[in-house]
Amino acid sequence: MPKAYLTIDDSPSNDTHALVDFLVENKIPAILFVRGKRLEQNPKAIEYAIQNGIIIGNHSYAHIAAGDMEPQDWADDLETCEHLIEAAYRRVDIQRKAKYYRFPYIDRGDGVKLEQIDARSISQTEKIRTFQKYLHTYGFHQPFENTPPSYPSAAEDCLYTFTARDWMLNDEHRDKHDIKTTDDLIARAAADKTIQSEDHNHILLLHDQNGMTQDAIALIQYFLENNFEFLDFD
Repeated sequence: MPKAYLTIDDSPSNDTHALVDFLVENKIPAILFVRGKRLEQNPKAIEYAIQNGIIIGNHSYAHIAAGDMEPQDWADDLETCEHLIEAAYRRVDIQRKAKYYRFPYIDRGDGVKLEQIDARSISQTEKIRTFQKYLHTYGFHQPFENTPPSYPSAAEDCLYTFTARDWMLNDEHRDKHDIKTTDDLIARAAADKTIQSEDHNHILLLHDQNGMTQDAIALIQYFLENNFEFLDFD
């Protein structure tokens, strides 16, 4: 039985409530990596997620690639999102158990947008080391265990082993890229033999964006029907 962690970027959207309801109904643990600016505009959606046991992670405030930012500007952006996340937890009177961060586009400071090109190699530069040191100092870490050997398990930020590219079906991008339908989305996942392996735990990266919630839900349903076990983050 393949085992996977479910992580979802760019929340909240107009349909976050429906996504949360699906996850809760199917008892699927998940991290929603939120954009601070969207959280600011739609706080009730994230409060609802927290109240239903969904973990909230930091996906920056403005969603700017870290390679395009100076370290202090990047830290200020991260902290702005942190304040909004902490405030959401306080409003619903639930204790936040851990701090997780995912770089926008998985650009970890070197200008390479891993999430878009689905690269497997992870570079190390002085800027990346600066960002990693900051994350470590302020208590950010990743919760994943038994990941594939190529996965950088010592990193403080959260990466992935499979990115769905479901963002191609959102309101802005639909019909402009290779994935044009839900069937295309599922076929791409079915063709990726690495995530069928039972030797290691996988980290799935999906998105919570306007216009594609039902596509993302259909993909998660595919994983369920193919006997994937979704892992908790304890």
